[in-house]
Amino acid sequence: MNSFKIALKNIKKCRRDYSVYFFTLIIGVAIFYMFNSVGTQGLLEDLSRSGNENVQSLIRMTEAVSGGVAIVLGMLVIYANRFLIKRRKKEFGLYMLLGMSKKKVSGILVRETCIVGFVSMLIGLVSGIFGSQLLSIVVAKMFAIDVSKYTFDVSKSAIVITLICFVAIFAVVLIFNAGMVSKYKLIDLLNAAKMNEKQIIHNTGIAIGGFIISLAVLITACVRVGFFGKDLDRNGFVLCIISGIAGIFGMFAFFAGFFQKLMAGRKKFYAKGLNSFVVRQFSGNMNTSAVSMALISILLFAALCLFSSGFSIRTYLNKRLGNATPVDVTMNIESKDVESFLEEKQIPLKDWAGEYLTIPVYEGPAVTIADTVAPVMEEARKTFMHANWEARENVIKLSDYNALERMYGRKELKVGEGSYAIVSDFELLNTLLIPALEKGNELTVAGRKLKPAYESVINEFILMSGMSADMGAVIIPDEAVDDPESGFECTSTLVIADYSAASKEEREKTDERLMAALGEINEKTKNGDTAEGEIRVAISEKTEVEKASVGTSVITVFLVLYIGLVFVIACAAIIGLKQMSDALDSAGRFEILARIGAGRDMREKALFAQVIMNFLIPVIVAAFTAFFGLRYIKGLISAVGLVNMTSGVAFTFAVMLLVYGGYFLTTYAGCKKIVMGINT
Repeated sequence: MNSFKIALKNIKKCRRDYSVYFFTLIIGVAIFYMFNSVGTQGLLEDLSRSGNENVQSLIRMTEAVSGGVAIVLGMLVIYANRFLIKRRKKEFGLYMLLGMSKKKVSGILVRETCIVGFVSMLIGLVSGIFGSQLLSIVVAKMFAIDVSKYTFDVSKSAIVITLICFVAIFAVVLIFNAGMVSKYKLIDLLNAAKMNEKQIIHNTGIAIGGFIISLAVLITACVRVGFFGKDLDRNGFVLCIISGIAGIFGMFAFFAGFFQKLMAGRKKFYAKGLNSFVVRQFSGNMNTSAVSMALISILLFAALCLFSSGFSIRTYLNKRLGNATPVDVTMNIESKDVESFLEEKQIPLKDWAGEYLTIPVYEGPAVTIADTVAPVMEEARKTFMHANWEARENVIKLSDYNALERMYGRKELKVGEGSYAIVSDFELLNTLLIPALEKGNELTVAGRKLKPAYESVINEFILMSGMSADMGAVIIPDEAVDDPESGFECTSTLVIADYSAASKEEREKTDERLMAALGEINEKTKNGDTAEGEIRVAISEKTEVEKASVGTSVITVFLVLYIGLVFVIACAAIIGLKQMSDALDSAGRFEILARIGAGRDMREKALFAQVIMNFLIPVIVAAFTAFFGLRYIKGLISAVGLVNMTSGVAFTFAVMLLVYGGYFLTTYAGCKKIVMGINT
């Protein structure tokens, strides 16, 4: 019989061993193709060629992330392959005993790897091609693209990229397999089934002490990052990350001895049914797979944080977008006479604007950032050490701001003669402004003492934007601003306008006309490149804000799904493969249980407990650390207004349950076939 036929027979014979491995390869290939094909086929390809910035950003970021994803998938394939080789050591030993050379054994293994790789890539690509059609439609809808022109399409470039990556991965696997077979001795291969994996920790006392210390290190690191992360300098933050990772590895290294001692101490529980058997099985498994379990926990932590923060950002952006574009365009122009400026740019207001407002913005020595946060100045200096506290705040007259409120469809402010209000939706700044207002912070303008009209900041934007980052303005009664002694000077003018054009085409032409006239100045303003004396302009168009917000939302969700799914699949596959391998090792033990009277139900419950604990422990560790990690992330992104992450966390656990739970059920079913097939 030639090597190829032997390889085919081996794959058929070891199909249970290959099931999780094969399934994981198919999913890996399909996901890799799907996410790399979206921007290069069908509905999005034309947009990419036309220079659509959002689609091009999506393609660039996907390409950048795909390199890391390929490495993760490659490590997964090599790790999974290691278990398959381990399972078949005795088989290889028999081949050598019958006269086969190591070279021929390696040749059989090469053919098996090539067959499995070819079939998995073929099925994975076909699955990915069909899956990518659905993904393309979903992404197109998110970009508000007309899907009526949809046609079934295949991305040749994505196929090439996928083939190159996975051929490279299997090439490494082949080298790895050949190296493993060449270094084995015949006696080791024949006695492989009798050999146990080396335990990391033998002494129970050391295990208990080590586990407690590792847990304390992990909790300390998590609490410091989660509750005091903003106060840590870079070195302190890095130290917390390193100690947290060390704590996770230490916990798993010492967990087996600690767990077995803890369970054995509960004598009634330990002696009941097959509990002692399950505890020993589980402890043995954890002792020999501590490193991989620690790595799985870290990857799951990353997936939880990515999913939760990514989907929370998407929910926030979509929610904000509904109220973020009440007019067609807003501008901030550093000029007192904006009408003359716009005429000079050949875009006079009367030519394109229907309803509009021009609102002067003032600055003066009486109202600085230090004045608005005076009661909490000491805390403010600690929080923002490099801030320019003498910078002047924007000031808007009450009548002008209420005119803006009416145009935006919002409720007018009620500010009396001796009062003022602060408008801002920049959450980071609001954390200082709100306590200052609550303490009744007074401002002195032209000899007038102005008290807060509201005990909190008016959380509203003035200029349209996709994010909550408008530092706003101080709203002061007209007479106080107009008083010559106030020292206020008009430094810029806001233009708030709706287009006079009614049709979508005409409105788009107006957008293009304004951006053609002001776009270059706007970009220079954003980048700080405007020359001294040059009039600065900031322009935000409704369509651009919507596109930017939708684009950010789509890219965030796309990349979070891509990276997160790969991480979760990798973790679940590694646990599944290890459990299948352990089930084969444990089959004889379960047969002995059957012979001494343990019923099928008892054995199934024991197996279920063993498998589910192996799946749950890394998730519990990951969820615990993710709680503190997400708390820190929430503090970072609260600066742009995102404070509620509930929906993102809920969606994350739904995805985790679907993917991770699916692998658990598949693994348990496979293990049950192996174990219960011995003696029913």
